[in-house]
Amino acid sequence: MAVSLTGKLLVASRDLNDSHFSRTVVLLLHHDGEGAFGLVINRRSSVRLSDIWSRVGEGTCPHDLPVMVGGPVEGPLVVMHTNAMLGEMEVAPGVHFTSQREHFSALLQQACEPLKVVIASSGWSGGQLESELAEGAWEVADATRELIFGDDETLWQQISRHLADQRLVESLGIRHVPVRPWHN
Repeated sequence: MAVSLTGKLLVASRDLNDSHFSRTVVLLLHHDGEGAFGLVINRRSSVRLSDIWSRVGEGTCPHDLPVMVGGPVEGPLVVMHTNAMLGEMEVAPGVHFTSQREHFSALLQQACEPLKVVIASSGWSGGQLESELAEGAWEVADATRELIFGDDETLWQQISRHLADQRLVESLGIRHVPVRPWHN
C-alpha cells in the first residue's frame, strides 16, 4: 500500500458491474495495509428512519430520513453529520460520524442538518482494494461536505463527469481551465 485513502471517495467505474457496487460512491473511513472499510453514500434503501426508529430512539421519530445502504456487510446504524461535539470521528473535513445511540438521538432532537443515515458497510481485505484500483474498478476523488451530503441520486454521475473532465484536461496538458470558459 503506497498511500492511505482514508477520508477519500471511491467512485465505481462505468465497467464495475458488481450488483453491490455498480454506480456507487464509497466514503472510505479506514484504509491501511490490513484492508479498508467504508460506506456507500449514494444507495438508498426502501427503509425510512421512522420504520426503524423504535430500535434506535425513543418517542416519535423527529426526522423521516431515508436510510442508505452502506454496503453488503452487516453493521450498525451510523449517522454522518457536521456536529463535531457529537461525532466519534471526523471522516472528511467538517463531516463526522457516530454510531452511539445517545449521540444519534441528540442529533435528531436538535435538528442538526445535514444528516445522512447509513446501515451496513463495505470492506476489503489487505491488498484487495489496491488490486481493484489497479484493475480500474474504482477511481479516487476528494471527499467534501458538499459531495457527502449532496443529491445521492446524481452523485455518482456528478463525480464521474468531474473525474473525466480532469483526465481530459491532464491529457491535453491544459494548465488552467476557467470556471466559465464560455465567457471568454
